[in-house]
Amino acid sequence: MSDKKWQVKCPHCRHSTQFNADELSARHLLGSMSALKDPVNARKVLEDYSLACPRCDALIPFEPRSEYRRRKALAVSRRIERLMTEIESAADTEREFFALAGQCGAIALQVLETDMPLDMLFESEDKLLSALADEIRKTDAEPKRHRAWRWLQETFAIACSDIRERDDLPEPPVDEVEEKRAAFLSALGALEGEKRQQDGVARSPASGPAHPSNSQGGMRFRFEQAHENNVEAVAISNDGRIGLSVGWNSFVRVWDLETGREMRQLQAEGRFLASVIFLGDESHVAAAGSGGVIWIWELASGRVLHRLSKHSFTVFGLAASADGRLLLSGSGDGTARLWDTSKGTHVRKFGGWFGKTLDGGVQAVALSPDGAWALTGGGECADTVKVWDASNGQLAQKTRFPERAIKAISFLPERWKAVVQSGYKLHVMDVTEGREMGLLAHTNDSLDAFHLAQGGQWASAAAGAEVCVIEVNAGPENCVRRRLKGHEQAKDVYASAITPDGRRVISGGNDLAVIVWDTGL
Repeated sequence: MSDKKWQVKCPHCRHSTQFNADELSARHLLGSMSALKDPVNARKVLEDYSLACPRCDALIPFEPRSEYRRRKALAVSRRIERLMTEIESAADTEREFFALAGQCGAIALQVLETDMPLDMLFESEDKLLSALADEIRKTDAEPKRHRAWRWLQETFAIACSDIRERDDLPEPPVDEVEEKRAAFLSALGALEGEKRQQDGVARSPASGPAHPSNSQGGMRFRFEQAHENNVEAVAISNDGRIGLSVGWNSFVRVWDLETGREMRQLQAEGRFLASVIFLGDESHVAAAGSGGVIWIWELASGRVLHRLSKHSFTVFGLAASADGRLLLSGSGDGTARLWDTSKGTHVRKFGGWFGKTLDGGVQAVALSPDGAWALTGGGECADTVKVWDASNGQLAQKTRFPERAIKAISFLPERWKAVVQSGYKLHVMDVTEGREMGLLAHTNDSLDAFHLAQGGQWASAAAGAEVCVIEVNAGPENCVRRRLKGHEQAKDVYASAITPDGRRVISGGNDLAVIVWDTGL
């Protein structure tokens, strides 16, 4: 008889029972025999491993570990490796938090590596992510904490997604998952034994003028140490002459992309900024980050026009109507809000006066060019896009993309169609009907930092340290036209933007550099 045991909870009588392997087999046999009396359920019970509850004899769905589940565990374990890299580079005062985040990831991996029901993971997800969010709220935390939190949301989305065959998960060697988990737990144990020490090494200030270069992957300029830590967001003007970047300080840096020099810095407040965009005719700039405050400047003079304050937590995403008059913001406080940029006033909150737009935080937002529709995604409903009527704040539709967490949403030129970035795929969504229409792109790399240019012909995205230039209408399998290499290979690109003609791209990541590219298209 096996020593391994599983805790199974009956959804009918709510009674929990521990089974070992032999008991599981016996209960499954009883469940199968019971199901044969009902031909309608017989096929489902025989295909899906089901047990008979020892208390009420109801059938309990239970899946033994499968090859697909093992591949999913490998995908999660590889994401945990990325978190371990963050732990190694973190200050000693931050390691305790990252170790806690790592333990959350380990729970997701443990559920996948064993035969535990996914219900256990669903129950722990809310508690763990809420606990981490509370820990972030205690202090004006650095961007790495916020990124670890968002990273864990995506990890849980992978682990909790429907158990079904997919072709975008890695094929693992036989023992790779077990080896990775053992190494991960060993690293966590070493961290627990370390004494917390004060980090006395200060980062060097941002460099002076950029150094032009055309030697790597179409690189035009490279701005070293553009911000004190990660570059969180970038933007580029439609003519490709001006670039914006924000990160771990309170400045928007404005770059002249023709000469490779900094034009000015726009002063905000707080420890970091997480999003930045041009508004309307690009004479105004909006940015937001820690503290939940949104800033709007006049670009030519650097004068602050409005300071918008309603959110209670970091603002992760901004989107604007075509004329720049309406601005949509999404925050970790669970709300999305609409603003009038000309008056500097709050128009409405989506989700009602008391309810949240999305539990756990809004990570991605989009506003239709005419300002009629607002889209939100992310949070604990990490795989769901909600469609809101911007005129009254009412929920119109919602669409689930169960394969991955939603990272970015953008409207296509048609106001009723949007692109949703989810894992390896770019989905096309019918906004008015709340359904998926097809794929814009399907790559072999997990995409990040997606940006759709005005006009909808070109887009940019990141695949690890590479920047992908995507031709929107080229077909799902042939859409990546360029792979730009210049960021440090051991790092990740967190932000990208591309001009409407596809000829110029700007990108930034955790190598602290902002790079300007000429794509050659």
